[in-house]
Amino acid sequence: MKYETLKKFIVSTKASKSTIYRFYKKNEDLFLETKKPNRERLFPVNHARYFDSEIMFDENKALRQENQSMRNLIDCLADKESLQHTFWQMDWSFFFTVAYKKDRNKTSCFKQMHGLYDYLKQKYGSSTEIRLFFTTEPFQNRKGCHNHFVVYVDDKKLHKQIVADIQDYFNYDRTDVSIYDRYKAGLFYMSKGGLNGEDWDFISNSVNTTGNEN
Repeated sequence: MKYETLKKFIVSTKASKSTIYRFYKKNEDLFLETKKPNRERLFPVNHARYFDSEIMFDENKALRQENQSMRNLIDCLADKESLQHTFWQMDWSFFFTVAYKKDRNKTSCFKQMHGLYDYLKQKYGSSTEIRLFFTTEPFQNRKGCHNHFVVYVDDKKLHKQIVADIQDYFNYDRTDVSIYDRYKAGLFYMSKGGLNGEDWDFISNSVNTTGNEN
């Protein structure tokens, strides 16, 4: 198999460096066919054909859909009556993603999120305000669904312990957590597909937030 340096491969594929690496991130089986004998990665010459194929068309289509989703979200945020706008204005403490080890459908994910909330409410509900907003999305590369969710805990002294409890609750699954930043893309990714059926829910123990305690 013949190989080219990145500089030559860019010329062969007529693609940018970022496009090339995005392609290999999406197609890990093809990335394994590249090699790095020294400090410079080499790319198989025959991989150039993939950059003028249906694979690249699908990737470009996905990017266009992502841009459309962003426009849809901006429209929702501009609409002060929309749920997305309401959630955007709220305070949140942490943004989580949980990728389940099992192939869970939407109903199962819905139950998992409510189970988590019930666990937190039982343990901390008498001590602090807790609210949780989640959405469910299908995986792109496997069966089943995963969850994105934001959680608000009013008592900051409990933050560290509650993060640890959430991670322990999903100890068989993969969780990612970050401090919530309203100017980053967290709520965008959660709301990009709209809010429908069992794909989402908002739960809170605050009478002021929901009108009645859940």
